[in-house]
Amino acid sequence: MKKHGSKMSLNSLRGSATYMWDTSKTLGQGATSKVYRGRKKISGEEIAVKVFTSAGQMRPLDVQLREYTVMRKLKHRNIVELLAIEEEQGTYNKVIVMELSNVGSLYSILDEPKNAFGLEEEEFVLVVRNVDDCTNFLSLRDSLVLDIDDHEIVSRLDIGIYFINIYKLTDFGAARQLEHEDEQFMSLYGTEEYLHPDIYGKAVMRDVGIGAFDASVDLWSLGVTFFQTATGQLPFRPYGGRKNKKTMYEITRSKEPGVISGVQKTEGGEIEWSKELPQTCRLSSGLKTLVTPLLAGLLEMNEKKKWSFEQMFDKVDNITRKSVVFVFSATTWMSIRIYIDGDKKLSKFQDLIAEQFDIAACEQLLLFEDDLFTNVVDSLTPIRDYPTSISISNPVLVFMKHYFDQKKFPIPIMLDFPTFGTQINVGNDYQLAKFCCSIIYFYLWSVKRFHSKQFLVKESVHQYINQLHFLCSKTQTLLDACNKVSADQHKLYQVWYRLHESNMSLQQLGLDVKKNFSLLQSMKGIIEDTTVEKME
Repeated sequence: MKKHGSKMSLNSLRGSATYMWDTSKTLGQGATSKVYRGRKKISGEEIAVKVFTSAGQMRPLDVQLREYTVMRKLKHRNIVELLAIEEEQGTYNKVIVMELSNVGSLYSILDEPKNAFGLEEEEFVLVVRNVDDCTNFLSLRDSLVLDIDDHEIVSRLDIGIYFINIYKLTDFGAARQLEHEDEQFMSLYGTEEYLHPDIYGKAVMRDVGIGAFDASVDLWSLGVTFFQTATGQLPFRPYGGRKNKKTMYEITRSKEPGVISGVQKTEGGEIEWSKELPQTCRLSSGLKTLVTPLLAGLLEMNEKKKWSFEQMFDKVDNITRKSVVFVFSATTWMSIRIYIDGDKKLSKFQDLIAEQFDIAACEQLLLFEDDLFTNVVDSLTPIRDYPTSISISNPVLVFMKHYFDQKKFPIPIMLDFPTFGTQINVGNDYQLAKFCCSIIYFYLWSVKRFHSKQFLVKESVHQYINQLHFLCSKTQTLLDACNKVSADQHKLYQVWYRLHESNMSLQQLGLDVKKNFSLLQSMKGIIEDTTVEKME
């Protein structure tokens, strides 16, 4: 629900039997309801109260009761907890009392300038995992949500050993219970930009040729939400935004399989299609290769290729349950996160390095904490058992053993600041100034990345020199050993030669020298064996 603020007044207090709320402290609002900040009368505990507007009260009674019924049944870590359903004093209208989000909605988080180009990687994965867990729970109970977007996902800070956000689904005003697996519906709900094209066509465009729909429409809404969480932008954007309904409908209906975004930048202009996430997206290349197929599957229109919920759950599990190994290559100036199954071994790890760094496995020299990586883990060690000290600031370092094509220093992404008009317009100037702040935050994030890479380049040089010094010292030790062996061998051969001469003298005297000859041969063998051992 969108943020909205209002001034405090003496007449702004409302209440029920157990709770009170302040209508000047609006947490959010939608077409049929408003959510206020309130407190429990006895304990003072902060809560959120959902009060229905006149439009919400005019809905059919069964529709109004459905949200109460659904919320009573659904109890899950990633669903906002229902505390009570009470009647407002004076009006006797039903109100829903819920736990209060102490962070805000996903919409409000993405609305912050620092997140204008999407959440950072760890937070994005957390959102996907939490929403997936909640959706999986709902699917097991045959529930259809129909209104999933960034307004209806709130974040609550979990204060434990670590501070971590927990994302929860909050609005079930459009939820339905499926009586049968293949049940279809004609009811229309949802925020326009997140609607499946069939629902959009029926609800917004009044396309009478569109029939009923099933539970799979939630997948489209999830795809739009995940894309926005990763990029800060909606995937399908006509010029002029929401008011350009016809183009919006055409974009979503006409996109080809695999396309995850379509943007019209000028009035009546061509649609710029893309099957990739934008460059400004802050996810690593390793995660992008996993997220892009997920988005393509969720935003699929072709009936034959359309995903099921089970496919989505499998794909999300494949992303969020993988082990992550941090790797840096000074020769390519790339810092990568390798997403890999925990039971895989070194060979698969090197294959993924080869894919992302373009360095063949046979050419890779891996170092970690001043040692060869193969001295830290052996070829059969599962990835999940790799050292926990591997981190973004202490990664596995990758070098090429032989010749490499020197990469050019990567050119950073440059964003243009908007141009302010000559006349003052508070509304427009506010949005432009906010976008300028977003660009500054993006540059700050980019500078931090380059600074960390600069540190890792220095660390790479340091560790490479240390390893080279170690190998040179080892080589010098071997050379010294070889020289000593050569000197010892020369002395031993001199002794053998003198004994041999003595034996010849004995032969000339006609004595039995068979035993002496055998002794000499054995001695020669010992000399040669000793030489080999010292060389090794």
